[in-house]
Amino acid sequence: PLSEKLENFKLIGKIENGKFKSISSKGEFDKKNFLDISMKNDDKNKKKYLEIYSDLTKPLLTEYNFFKGLTGGKLLYSSIIYGNISKSKLRIEDFKVVNAPGMVKLLSLADLGGLADLAEGEGLSFDVLEIEIEKNKDFLKLNEILALGPSVSVLMEGYQDENGITSLKGTLVPA
Repeated sequence: PLSEKLENFKLIGKIENGKFKSISSKGEFDKKNFLDISMKNDDKNKKKYLEIYSDLTKPLLTEYNFFKGLTGGKLLYSSIIYGNISKSKLRIEDFKVVNAPGMVKLLSLADLGGLADLAEGEGLSFDVLEIEIEKNKDFLKLNEILALGPSVSVLMEGYQDENGITSLKGTLVPA
């Protein structure tokens, strides 16, 4: 619902038995921001390789509550899919988190950069967010969530089971 306008979108794909075997696509949000999606199929190892690159994160992350308040940044998502199992990595660079939890804001005050971020009201700056995920039919395992910023860093792990129960544990460190 909050997507940017995507223009000049072109997709070339191969479909066999109603399933994509390969995809190569490109589109433009504007003259400086692009979306690239590719998928390759390795029939020998029965794996699919999916990669998504976007100069804008908002159009791809709007529907996920976990990313509410994230603005800016560039996104790279890669996934290896075999059967009902996937191993994925999401990397977002140079972004801000608006409306961060109070504890995070408090810890960010220990650093002048965090203080400046909060004073500007544009959110806390982060250099990188990396999330490594394993998913099967009923279970999502978050192997690592790493967020590094000039004023706060976060390292977490956890899971979400088939009943929607989520458990996260980790460390939050002021710079």
